[in-house]
Amino acid sequence: MHQNKQTDGKYILSSLDNALCILNLFVPHSELSTAEISELSGINKSTVFRFLVTLESRGFLLRNEKNKYQLGLKFYSFGQLVYTRMELISIIHPYLEQLTKETGETSHLCILEDGYHIVFLDKALGTLALKMDTPLGMRLPAHLTGSGKAILAFESEQVINQYIKHTDFEPKTDSSIKSAKEFLSILDEIRNHGYACDKEEFEVGLTCYAVPILDVFGRPIAAISSSGPTTRMVNNQEQYIKSLTAILQKIQQKLI
Repeated sequence: MHQNKQTDGKYILSSLDNALCILNLFVPHSELSTAEISELSGINKSTVFRFLVTLESRGFLLRNEKNKYQLGLKFYSFGQLVYTRMELISIIHPYLEQLTKETGETSHLCILEDGYHIVFLDKALGTLALKMDTPLGMRLPAHLTGSGKAILAFESEQVINQYIKHTDFEPKTDSSIKSAKEFLSILDEIRNHGYACDKEEFEVGLTCYAVPILDVFGRPIAAISSSGPTTRMVNNQEQYIKSLTAILQKIQQKLI
């Protein structure tokens, strides 16, 4: 019988599998010694020790005063990140549905994941025959998207400078941003107007309008957008941006 690649042993990294096996032991156990981990996992003590030292150095485990190991703060950070994203989706989704109902276009919720890429977290699919349908989890260079520019425009100078430092601005289309100077000028425009536009900068025929969601300190936490075929988006630009900003106000009131 043909085995699934996910379960075929030849695709599994044994060292990583052993490390994950060790971490899984801390689900039922709040703390464990090196000897206990070795006994429970079936991995010899010297190998377990090396795994533990590595995991501790990376913050995944910490050693307490009893010389036993427990889960480290890194997992708390991961948990908070997952919770925040799930909570954000739960709060924002009804507003995406409302935006799509008003415009007929696909609405998205995006975040800046690593300082350089936009990730599509959620969407409300457009109701019109010709519509944009971006896979959730898709990552794109921030400067090529409306949502990315909407977020970056309200980021700190340090974040923006880091983005420029690590971006070559290689164009995807004739409309793409081609230089740091152009990028900075567009960010200024976004701050002045309150919304961002991606007019065929990543893909010919598609246009997106986006607005940033800010926290109480004015820092961007995400962006919502409306995307669709360029002709329809341009013809309805004023109406769509009006709907976007109205929905944004409702979201901001909900988050405060």
